[in-house]
Amino acid sequence: MPKRALAWDALVAAGLALAALLLLTTLARQLPPALFVRESGLDAWFQSDIPRVLANMVDAQSNHYRTKVHPIVSIIIHPVVTGLRALWPGSDLQVAMRFAYLVAALWVLSFYALCRVLGSGRVAAACFSLLAIGSAAFQFWFSVPETYGLGSLTLLWVLLVAAVAVHRPVGDRLLLAASIASLAITVTNWVAGLALAVVQRPWRRALAISAAAFAIVAAVSVAQRFLYRFAKFFFLGSSEEADYVNLERSGTVLNKLAAMFWHPLSLPEVLSVPSVPPALDWITVQLSAPASGGWAGVSALVLWSLLLAAGVVGLLRASRWRRFAAVLGITLGAQVLLHLIYGDETFLYAAHFLPLLMAVAVFATHALPPALAAAMALAAAGLAAFHNAATYEAAIRLLQQAR
Repeated sequence: MPKRALAWDALVAAGLALAALLLLTTLARQLPPALFVRESGLDAWFQSDIPRVLANMVDAQSNHYRTKVHPIVSIIIHPVVTGLRALWPGSDLQVAMRFAYLVAALWVLSFYALCRVLGSGRVAAACFSLLAIGSAAFQFWFSVPETYGLGSLTLLWVLLVAAVAVHRPVGDRLLLAASIASLAITVTNWVAGLALAVVQRPWRRALAISAAAFAIVAAVSVAQRFLYRFAKFFFLGSSEEADYVNLERSGTVLNKLAAMFWHPLSLPEVLSVPSVPPALDWITVQLSAPASGGWAGVSALVLWSLLLAAGVVGLLRASRWRRFAAVLGITLGAQVLLHLIYGDETFLYAAHFLPLLMAVAVFATHALPPALAAAMALAAAGLAAFHNAATYEAAIRLLQQAR
């Protein structure tokens, strides 16, 4: 690609990242301080552990026990946050949020790059990037100190490697790095790294790459245990996760499928579960009807559904991209099967679904006239951004209604 074209792409990507950061900082200013306090904020934000994650980001002596399912997240995040504090002093919350914003910016840059590698023109890539930025998954999970944004970024990197492999051969080291990244943050996301290795290499070589990735992450987790004394070893498993399997309160299969394919783009009506002060009320969308979000949200969903359908057609038609489609399909299929049986609040994992669903939607440019697909993505982006920002404000009000 000519240097002039690369310069334009860098400029567009930087502008998109800046727009994303402006949106996220505007949203995050509304969050109540009580959300970050263990006694009041635990589970309040769609069942997430924001107070614990915040403590893990800034305090080596806090309880890092969730490393049993987030293998080396502490040794990755805590030193970076400590470094950010040294460069730009601030409170615990401020430095943790700066890390979250850094992840968000890298996510936008990586997604724009993915769109371009997938063959989208500059305008289409920008439109689909705006759609991702306006999505509920991006607004709600990149504006809080959580691990899901970083997990989403590692999935996006796996897709980027799979896309690059269509254009030129990729070495074993890059496949190994992608596999390590996918396992490092969330155990179940390793399916992406495994799928990439299996699709790109003969099974014996794929097994060797995957075994090496596991061994490296396991070794780092042992080192992590010496630095963070409450950290756990992911390779020993976690019996606690059985408590989140086949929960009746998580609703029907349709509730879960809606939360996987529609809620990440446009959030429905947010409901609250009353709690006893000082705890904040819990907010949830698990049992909300997809069409309960108002006219803008429903309109965004209609366009989103058309883009997803066109994207599936585009993937099936594009024979050149079969290996990429295999990696994407295996990863998305595994996530769907997992969350049909696991989890209380499926929207909790929306950031993990976001890069996978967006990658499918981008292939709408292979089934529809690219200008039409880009226009649909831009229209959906505007509707989704408007609706989700308003829903974010409504969620904050519900969060505090018992106080």
